Amino acid sequence: MTEKVITRCTWTQTAGNELSQLVQTRLFDEDVFVKPDLDDVINEERAVLFSDIDSPGIPCELQFQIAPSFKIAALTLVCSAPKVELFLGPSQEYLETVYGIAIDADGGDVPIQPYRYDVEIDRSGIADIDLKLLTTGKDIFIYGAMLHIAPNPNGITTQLQTPFDLLKIQELLQRGGSSGSQKKPDEEKMQKFMSLMKGITTHSQSQAPALAADTSVIDVNQHIDSKFEELERMISKRLDEIEAQQNKKLDKIIAMLENRN
Repeated sequence: MTEKVITRCTWTQTAGNELSQLVQTRLFDEDVFVKPDLDDVINEERAVLFSDIDSPGIPCELQFQIAPSFKIAALTLVCSAPKVELFLGPSQEYLETVYGIAIDADGGDVPIQPYRYDVEIDRSGIADIDLKLLTTGKDIFIYGAMLHIAPNPNGITTQLQTPFDLLKIQELLQRGGSSGSQKKPDEEKMQKFMSLMKGITTHSQSQAPALAADTSVIDVNQHIDSKFEELERMISKRLDEIEAQQNKKLDKIIAMLENRN
């Protein structure tokens, strides 16, 4: 199958085809992860070369993102980096560090040693991953990449198609009502917040009817309130469980002391 993959890299691409063509996708079998043949992963038409000419000293980070209607279940990567750190989701949660398996090339030496990675991602609803490719060299060659994807049972409720830019959100909240316009500052902030979520720049926002804008703000506020209420219930439940466990332990200690007396 072919599913669009958004690809970004912190290093400069110096050779190869378009970055958007780098990654292939394959439907994942939930029962067992079957590693693809090497020939199915490596593709000259998709291979790219990255260099740190514009970012010396900064590790090469490669980001893959798919539509939230799918989840990334596994990753196969063939590249020149001997070690990779894997981060998941919009919050970039660290998962693991993986050492690649060196691939022996037929017919002798190769200019850049390739390493293969086959990594299963045992997390629900992951639609974007970040790979930190660690190497001592100044160039990294990507021979091929494949994402093994499956329908996401949690749908768009698990992740947004465009992750939050937390720094921009914090900046908007800190600036608060400093804008020259005093008409409904909270509504304007909410509109900017929504535009960030949808990947739309605030400069190209279209004017919507006042009633529609009010309804959108109310819906978002209700959604946020429900999430906070759910979190509060979870915390209260956990505190009650901890208190019950402590009381049970205290009862045992008191019973032991009474038996001794």
